[in-house]
Amino acid sequence: MSAKDRSASNDGPEPRALRSQLGQGIVVVALAGTLLIGGVGLAVDMLVGYFYSVAAERAAAAAALSGVVFMPDQFSPSNAMPAGSRNDATDRALDEARRNGFDNTDTINGILVTPSQVPGYPNRLQVSVQRLAPVFFMEALGFRPYLVKKIAVAAFLPPISLGEPGSQLGAALGDLGRTSFYFMRTEGWGVDRGYGDAFTPSPNNPPASNGASDDVHQIGYVNATEAMDPTVSDRGGYNFRITIPAGGPGGVIQIYNAVYAPDGFSGIPNFCDNNNQNPALRSCSTGGNTWYHEDDEMSAVPTSFSAMRYSLYRVNNLFIRGTDVLLSQLTVLPINASNWALGSNQYLIMGGTNRGRTVTQQYSGGLPTNMLIYHNWIDAATYSGPGDGGLVSLRQTGAFSTYDQAGVLVPGTYRLRVDTLDNNGRTFTSLNTLGKKGYALRAVNGDMNRTSCATCQVTAWDDMCFFTPFDAGSGGSFTMDLFKLTRDYAGLTVTIDLWDVGDISSSNGSVAINILNPSGAVASSPLGINIYDLGTQRSNLATRQYTVWASAATNRLASFVAYNPNTGQSSDNQWIHLEIPVPSSYNPPPGQEWWRLQYVTGAGTVADDTVTVAVGLKGGPVHLIP
Repeated sequence: MSAKDRSASNDGPEPRALRSQLGQGIVVVALAGTLLIGGVGLAVDMLVGYFYSVAAERAAAAAALSGVVFMPDQFSPSNAMPAGSRNDATDRALDEARRNGFDNTDTINGILVTPSQVPGYPNRLQVSVQRLAPVFFMEALGFRPYLVKKIAVAAFLPPISLGEPGSQLGAALGDLGRTSFYFMRTEGWGVDRGYGDAFTPSPNNPPASNGASDDVHQIGYVNATEAMDPTVSDRGGYNFRITIPAGGPGGVIQIYNAVYAPDGFSGIPNFCDNNNQNPALRSCSTGGNTWYHEDDEMSAVPTSFSAMRYSLYRVNNLFIRGTDVLLSQLTVLPINASNWALGSNQYLIMGGTNRGRTVTQQYSGGLPTNMLIYHNWIDAATYSGPGDGGLVSLRQTGAFSTYDQAGVLVPGTYRLRVDTLDNNGRTFTSLNTLGKKGYALRAVNGDMNRTSCATCQVTAWDDMCFFTPFDAGSGGSFTMDLFKLTRDYAGLTVTIDLWDVGDISSSNGSVAINILNPSGAVASSPLGINIYDLGTQRSNLATRQYTVWASAATNRLASFVAYNPNTGQSSDNQWIHLEIPVPSSYNPPPGQEWWRLQYVTGAGTVADDTVTVAVGLKGGPVHLIP
């Protein structure tokens, strides 16, 4: 090969270096491109994984919140009410997860939704949601789909118990002024709401010019919490929650003084139970002002009297009234009992086809055998009123035999609803109906003697109306149980609405109201307590049409003046609304969870007050556990 040929085949040192650098550059660019593509791929796949992680978290939370309202009694599909309805915690959680894109039938993507109970917490539901997150770009580098799993726990707070501890709510006359100091009350459609019942009278009483109201019971058709039922008022009635415990002989729900029976027209009201032929052996109240006051502002005109209806339901879910099952319905026509002290013909029938006839009290062995609807206890689901002159009408539904054994209710939760009708028991909206009904409720054991049930519970549900004839005594104060808060409510805000509270006169001219916590002290909060005058309807809170009596910015106590003639401040015909933050450290011992209502008046005050109260939470009762 010539020198020329060798020169043509050999570029020399500079071209060789250039090619080397160019090759390295290509490698670097290729490596950089690979890294860039890998980085973009990793970012995309991470973003996809994040998306599925967030979606799983939201689906788990939604599923837990949807299903927890069925805990604890309806956890599995076998407990759904009615059967096959998917009204159970498991099915509802699965359905909600599916609506959020996580379907248990999708095995290709490894989706698994698992509802489970939380040991030791019957009011909590845990839901686990998982699926395989796909990879796209990174699969070329050996990455495979990976598991994304999120868990959420939801809890519910059962309705707050109103009333007083134990198995009886309200005083029978034998208890009044001794062991209990108020009884339940409901008033007719024609009664002015200013007498203390905010719900049952017509919302236009007082007339619109004096402040009409849109107030209705929380449990009622117009509030969409009950299905329409022509046998009960659309606007709702007063409702009571009764718990019959497991492990015992079952239970029986009883009503005291089921008939509307004013007896003070003669000027001498009846202070005693109708439980013995010998008046000296009857159980009686302390006398004085402690009687049922059913003839207050009443006339003896038959159309002004009220018939009463008591509807008993089995409760299958504390949150869903549509699943309640009607077991029985008791309707009791009214009487004029002003001749209660006579030896015969004591009761004059004031409604129905037998109106104008009388009923004579009968006894056997010294005990009454009829008219137990007057100042005595009857079994709400089974009393048919033999010998009561047609005053009692009892209807038992087909479901009654499912839950009842020989008149005894099986363990579980029940609801007793109280409605007020006209004197003939036909309508809920007669402006002639002026009766002010007094009654009490209790649950007893299902044994032969209907003995006291120490573990049964009877409380009002959402709202209640009560009458208290109290004597403030030398201390100038009177205190009564009002509602129960367990430690589950720690860190939440409780709302209390009081209608027409403190509408009394006092020797010192003013009436103050305190809410006491379980320690007996006036409830307080470093976060402050709002107190508003809502006027004639509770809905004014949402529309901000209220007067601020005390602001959380400066007020720390659950206390207000209900009446002060010097300043003109008054709660007459008004809703007073309190918002009380419960301390996060709140943990009262079992049995010591009751909060109380205290009147502070002039010394020696003897008065009576009809009050409607509603207690709830600021925010919903269902929430996620962090």
